[in-house]
Amino acid sequence: MSDQPINYEAVLADLEARKAQLEATIAGIRLLVGQPGIGPGGGPTSGGSSYSGGAPAHDAFIGMSIPEAAKKHLTAVRKKQSTQELMTAMQAGGLPESKYNTVYAILRRRENQVGDIINMKGDWALQAWYPNHRKKSSTSEVEDIAQEMADAAQAKEDEEKAATA
Repeated sequence: MSDQPINYEAVLADLEARKAQLEATIAGIRLLVGQPGIGPGGGPTSGGSSYSGGAPAHDAFIGMSIPEAAKKHLTAVRKKQSTQELMTAMQAGGLPESKYNTVYAILRRRENQVGDIINMKGDWALQAWYPNHRKKSSTSEVEDIAQEMADAAQAKEDEEKAATA
């Protein structure tokens, strides 16, 4: 038996992730058999809702891109989600299955280019939830600074050559 204490936060996070996956599966099976989902208030969801039982409807993301679907899902569940949780929800909502690396890369590009979806220690969230969140400097920012310094040094060298000529 180990003397290390149990990390209950990690256990709880794992159980919550499994719960979300089970709820998505249950919602999908309910759709197959024609039973209504259970809404947040405990009653049946309305027919026009794109979410039932905390899971997206089978057609909730039809015609959307991965970033659009991720943003819609994050808005609906109102909590940070891992890449795998987003992938499960997007597939349950009608998007075709994608590889983990593809989804992660698309969301990372969206974070860098648009900034409305952000990664916080491995989980994806909406930037609007964390207005003071600052992204760590990326290699592209470091490269931009290095290029500016090189350009400044070149300009100084050109000025010195012009002054001596």
